[in-house]
Amino acid sequence: AMDSVARAMPALMRAEKIQSKARKAGFDWEEVSPALDKLSEEVGELRQAVMEHSNVEEELGDLLFAAVKVGRFAGVDSETALQKACEKFIRRFRRVEQLSQCPLTQLDVPELERLWREAKNEER
Repeated sequence: AMDSVARAMPALMRAEKIQSKARKAGFDWEEVSPALDKLSEEVGELRQAVMEHSNVEEELGDLLFAAVKVGRFAGVDSETALQKACEKFIRRFRRVEQLSQCPLTQLDVPELERLWREAKNEER
């Protein structure tokens, strides 16, 4: 069932196609709740891998794959969602740069987080 999924596709799109084929073969959950549970499980596994400095790439991949599944259940195209998240980050980052009175490299993390929250709140 998976042989027809092109390796050359963007990874998020490929994950959606693979999951769609698995669903057609009867290998999927009936509702989003188990997919959300799996996403949480994968976050925990990634956290452990980072702390242990092992399998980080594999666990990050599993997390992304699980996130695509949740998006599929929610009717959201993962590629589009990630593109929009990138644009949102760029917009907020530019605003942080505008709000800062000095180069960002001169600010500590709490000040950067404060500016980020301010930029984020301005969008609401």
